[in-house]
Amino acid sequence: MKMDETASPPRTIVLVEPICRGSRLQILANTLSALRGHAKVILVTRRDYQTPHFHELVDVAGLTPQVVAVDTDLGGAWMKNLDGTEFALFVEALKKIEMELAPRGSYGLVFMALDDYLKAYSLAALQLRTALRHAVIRCVKYRVEYLFHIRPGARMRGAVLRAMTRWAVRASGARLIAFDERLTPQAISCAGLLPDPWFGPFSPALKSDGRTLLGAGPDDFVLLSLGKQDRRKGIDFLIDVFPQAARDPQVRLAVVGTISAEFSEAFEGLKRRFPAQIIHVNSFVPESDLPRYFAAANAFLLPYSEDFTATSGTLARAAASGVPVLATDHGLVGYRVKAYGLGATFGVGDKNSFIEALHSLRSHTADQRCDIRAAGQQFADRCSLPCFEASMRAALSS
Repeated sequence: MKMDETASPPRTIVLVEPICRGSRLQILANTLSALRGHAKVILVTRRDYQTPHFHELVDVAGLTPQVVAVDTDLGGAWMKNLDGTEFALFVEALKKIEMELAPRGSYGLVFMALDDYLKAYSLAALQLRTALRHAVIRCVKYRVEYLFHIRPGARMRGAVLRAMTRWAVRASGARLIAFDERLTPQAISCAGLLPDPWFGPFSPALKSDGRTLLGAGPDDFVLLSLGKQDRRKGIDFLIDVFPQAARDPQVRLAVVGTISAEFSEAFEGLKRRFPAQIIHVNSFVPESDLPRYFAAANAFLLPYSEDFTATSGTLARAAASGVPVLATDHGLVGYRVKAYGLGATFGVGDKNSFIEALHSLRSHTADQRCDIRAAGQQFADRCSLPCFEASMRAALSS
């Protein structure tokens, strides 16, 4: 008897990803890579999902799944939270998929970013459990710190989010998939923990090429900020603090990404004030160029706002590039920088502690720089794409 006559059909896994931008798109592409050859994948997303970045990460890599496009879009926004009406459109699409897949038995259903529709999901949790009876539900959650620690200044919000998340998971019969190694089984039903994946030729050896790409000199001390520049990523803080940092004539601020409209005027003013010390790449940057941008830096900036407590996929890329990270001292990013020796931290909104941390990095000895590179490589090894793929498959099979 031929092999294909006895082999069971591949398992079907439905991935719900309405946003498909930034970190959401990165994790989606990495998940598609993890499931290649292991499952048939159906992606449920918005109608305008086909962007150049999607094409680069998914289509060009040969990871394109079957797509069900729901009749909604982002309305011109970069990221957004789905309201009840928008989420209901995805639920209706999932009901149709359930009808198609139910005769074959159970299937996997993964909500790829519960953060982006937590309230709507919570309100629909019981409906999901009853309407999608054959689905084995998993929910990926980026921000989970409030499940085990609530900040003093956000007690009410933290308590509400904790109750809502626990209800959403329990009422829908789901299990959580998270990125935060501090999360314990006592906090919530968790199917698995994921490392922050990275891939590509990230290496300190690309420093010279990166400097050429940026137009930075060999003796410049380059501070790199990457991605969409908004309040969450701390662009307002960088605008305020850079005049102090610029007192060192060798310091350069390299911003690779577009500036939120809210801060574009202030940033343009900063560029006029320090034309020789600010480099701005104001365009879409392909993945192939990222290793050179990272390698060009002397420090990678993650000045997140106080309400951002999740991780960042750029952290592992900086580590793999041998570049110290200069980050705010809170949340998962702050914890990892301190716990794994990946660089230096400073207080949220604290310009003096930022300058002190910058001076500390500037004054590192060769041995100290070597220690940070070694620590970064160990961290990057734990976050490799193969490690992510194995962890995701384990979480979806548990």
